[in-house]
Amino acid sequence: MTLSRFLRSKLLVRGILAVLLVVAAGRIAFPFLVQTAAVERGIEQALENWTGAAVHVGRKAEFSFWPYPRVTLGNVRIVGTKADGTGGELATVEKVAATFDLLGAVRGQPGFSDFELVRPVVHAGWSADGVFNWRHSGWLIQAIDATAKAPEGQPADIKDERIGTISIRDGVLDIARGEKPYRITDINGSIDWPALRRTLELSLSGVVNGEMTHWSFTTGHPLALLAGRDAVIQTSLSADPAKFGFDGTANLSGNAYISGAMQLSTPSLSRLLAWQGKDIPAVGNIGQVSAEANVTSSGASARLDNVKLVLDNAEATGVLDIAMPADGLPKVDGTLAFDKMDLRAFLTAFSPLPGTDPNAPGIDTTFIRQFAMDLRLSAKSADFAPFSLQDLAAGMRVENGRASFDVGDSAFLGGRMTGRIVLAESGFRGGGQLQMSLGNVDIGAIVSTLALPGPLPTGIGSADFELSTDLPLWATTVSDMSGRFRLRMGPGTLTHFNRPAFEQRAAQNTFFSTSEVADGSFDFVRADMDAKLNRGLAELTKAEIEGTDRLLTLSGLIPYRTGSLALAGSLAERPQEGVAPTSPAISFFVGGSWPEPVISPIAILTGQEPRR
Repeated sequence: MTLSRFLRSKLLVRGILAVLLVVAAGRIAFPFLVQTAAVERGIEQALENWTGAAVHVGRKAEFSFWPYPRVTLGNVRIVGTKADGTGGELATVEKVAATFDLLGAVRGQPGFSDFELVRPVVHAGWSADGVFNWRHSGWLIQAIDATAKAPEGQPADIKDERIGTISIRDGVLDIARGEKPYRITDINGSIDWPALRRTLELSLSGVVNGEMTHWSFTTGHPLALLAGRDAVIQTSLSADPAKFGFDGTANLSGNAYISGAMQLSTPSLSRLLAWQGKDIPAVGNIGQVSAEANVTSSGASARLDNVKLVLDNAEATGVLDIAMPADGLPKVDGTLAFDKMDLRAFLTAFSPLPGTDPNAPGIDTTFIRQFAMDLRLSAKSADFAPFSLQDLAAGMRVENGRASFDVGDSAFLGGRMTGRIVLAESGFRGGGQLQMSLGNVDIGAIVSTLALPGPLPTGIGSADFELSTDLPLWATTVSDMSGRFRLRMGPGTLTHFNRPAFEQRAAQNTFFSTSEVADGSFDFVRADMDAKLNRGLAELTKAEIEGTDRLLTLSGLIPYRTGSLALAGSLAERPQEGVAPTSPAISFFVGGSWPEPVISPIAILTGQEPRR
């Protein structure tokens, strides 16, 4: 090593030692140079300037200088005007700590940043006139007011105050508005706002209505947002009952609005409603829900475009308009298009299934008074187990104490189906109804799918129903219905009916079961049936099944709740104009139980001789 290099290395070491000595001396000397009284008064003044309220400190300030200068105030009370106009506490904080600059403290003009609030309790409220209890003053409010008055697109003439990071530990927020107070507890997290003109980032967690909730919020123009100007924001809210996210433009002025992309998901809509303190039994029956949309709100209404909605396992797209007026019912309007939906589950969601208690109310209609709805629905496939509809076009309305579900059109078993369900506020007993019309559908497919036993017609036909019940129609049985039924069919087949065997047994003038003549079928050219239903009792006013050379007619009562029959029937030659019958008609009585009733020829009942 040369002499010059040796000298240079010694000089470098001496220089480093000198710097360390200066720093150490400064650290030792600064506590004696700092005007601690000025720092204590300064942080109190900073809090007053920040909050616009009087600050009272209950414990003498504590100082630390390592690893950085820091002052801590204890038992801090922030006093101002309550919502009712009287004075009172706006907040209490167990400890308020902040860093300060040493050089400013030495000069008696310290600057503060990076605050920490330990166990703060903040009281927020509004008077009856809507006046907020935190006074509109302080440098933050002044900066907001200056921003609001500045010309659009030009920066406000304000000092770019340094704020830093505000850390919160175990905080509480009490909100008093109206008769029901609201409290958020266990608040922890931080607010990162380096300076007034810089980006604001917020990350907080707290217990909201018994659920731990995490909230994050970011905006690059916080003053503009607080001043009622447009600002781009990103925010998300996450809790077990729901997750919510928004990315777009917001405005917090008197004409507040948002415009941007929104996401919402919940594993259970009933749990989400319960978390929000709402009880809407109808929609609460819907389970998992997730939604994505471009939302634009204005006042108390919002429009959701490009909606992607998932209800349980059903997916839909469309447009929704939501209104939540202060003096009216929430209302949802719009159009939803499903690829596939469970129609039974969708309808059941708007009426709980009846319980096992026969004396319990069969239907809950409270939802009719809780919101309004006007939805147009479509689905490529809609299941109503065990059947399926295709190309469904339907509408659902809840309005003025009535709810209705209309199937405007659908493809069903080779034909078309339309229908309507109407629910009145007092239940179906108060005027609710089910109407259904089937056009050119495969009646045999219905019989086969439902596995209905006994002699029944198959073929293409049309049917009309007009029924009512005390129970939800989508959760009831045929024995609970009252109303009318009509069936019209063209060419078809009456299954499990051997006409020649029937005629032969009837001629023997003996009782016999239909199972004894069930090994055949009866082809017909038309079938017409009309019936009145009344809670388990059907009055068959007309039933004609016309074959190529025979006409089968039936009329009477069918107590279908018990499966029994009481019908009068005849099997005669098919009437032909101008042609007299060549043989007398076979008259008989049908009794017993379905699907194997007993046939009693009239002759045996009247004591007549059997026909030869």
